[in-house]
Amino acid sequence: MNVVWRKEWINEYESPWSVFEKLALVNITDRNEILKVFGSTHVKKIKQHIGDNQRELLRLNGFNIDRLHQTLGFNFQEHINKNIQSLIAPFTELYSSWEHWFHRDLHWCSKCMEGGFHSWLHQFKLLDECAFHDLKLNNVCPTCRSTIPFLLSSRQLEYAFQCKCGHAFANFHVSSWNEWRAPDHMNPDVLRWLQANQASMMTSNMQFKWIIHAEHCNLKRLVKESPEEIKVFHSDDSLHRGDYFSNRFQKELLQVTSDAVQRVVERLFQDTLQNHQHCITQLMELRKSDEAIEFPKICPYAYAYVFWRKSILKEEHFYGFNSLRTNLISDAEPLIIRDLLEYFSDQVVSYQMKILQSLDSRILSWILEKLVIQFSENFFCTWLEIAGKRSKEISVPSWKEIENMRDQSFASVAFKYNFDESSSSSSIEYYHLSKNKSILNKFECPYQHESAKGDIQLMISYTPQKVAMLIMNNPSDRHKMLQKTVETYVKKLNF
Repeated sequence: MNVVWRKEWINEYESPWSVFEKLALVNITDRNEILKVFGSTHVKKIKQHIGDNQRELLRLNGFNIDRLHQTLGFNFQEHINKNIQSLIAPFTELYSSWEHWFHRDLHWCSKCMEGGFHSWLHQFKLLDECAFHDLKLNNVCPTCRSTIPFLLSSRQLEYAFQCKCGHAFANFHVSSWNEWRAPDHMNPDVLRWLQANQASMMTSNMQFKWIIHAEHCNLKRLVKESPEEIKVFHSDDSLHRGDYFSNRFQKELLQVTSDAVQRVVERLFQDTLQNHQHCITQLMELRKSDEAIEFPKICPYAYAYVFWRKSILKEEHFYGFNSLRTNLISDAEPLIIRDLLEYFSDQVVSYQMKILQSLDSRILSWILEKLVIQFSENFFCTWLEIAGKRSKEISVPSWKEIENMRDQSFASVAFKYNFDESSSSSSIEYYHLSKNKSILNKFECPYQHESAKGDIQLMISYTPQKVAMLIMNNPSDRHKMLQKTVETYVKKLNF
């Protein structure tokens, strides 16, 4: 295959995906043929199916790098390394794998694609908008809604820049190379970030570390924001790494997260839920005025609190305990985000052991408290947003839907951990990057008239446990019918 190519067709920050699409277009060839020409010795020996590992575009493991360099007149591997490192340099210690920071499916900007340009900045998980046009990035074909793998693959692609369904991401002909163009301008904040990273890569190691989660941080907001809070920690008695895994230390961390949830509970009862404690009692204790009638309407605020609490603590039942005792039991932790808390804990401990060879538990506790409080407040708001409709329907989301609610509620945050070697002090900058939440709907509670609280106090609790006791004492048909009614009602509200 005599390859037609000009090195000027490769642009700064361009990914291999659009380079290979342009290569396929001007040479009137397909992606498998490109892989055969530029594949490694191992790939060329494969007679039948070439797997995705040999088609990946992050490290080009399935390609003959020297052949690419010679043919394209361009050091492709060096180009990729420079682009990726300029994006992830401050985070490289968080994960050793580049794959963690980049989407597996193609993400692209429609405006960039008009010029035959796809960038590493489009694939970077910390950017959900184009760094050149500030447009929301696409991740599915607008016609068939299919995802496109970020590979040199024809699995979901037909001709160059075209989905199998026929949708064209860009309309080019073989001779359209003069229409290819990269964007002229980049978002200035993102550009400064890239340039600063490139400069820092040339200097000695710096005494700070960004602690983020790739799914819960937005680069464009991070580079524009100022820290919401800065906390300074002076040197103190420190712990050894082994102490982190001790039962005593883990119990202390558990107490920190439990206390953080409790603080949110107290705030809720002082503010949003102040006039709805009787409504919460009614729902949690499954109260009604008579066993023969249906359960009363559910107050939306009671609904939000009860199922927020059940989901955040992963409690088995939403009913049965004293709803007016707002204190949580001592070992009640926000289990629904335990994996995220463990992730941040591991990063803090890892960095402290690197710079101090010891552990300052105050810093870890402060970071965990910030995360739990922010998430718990957001998560309650997310429950309240659906409470109006769901409380009327007497329904709850599935666990999969609740996990999506969790992911939406975990704040977009970043911590910059600075260490001053001369004073042995540390400062933590806290960046809270979440978009402003819309004002929550004000729901109408059906139990705000003066007699409502007294009426609820006179109601009888019909939890499954209490109904079971009734049947033990008197297994009448009436009580068995009551049991079925309660079980049906509870089932509607279980997840």
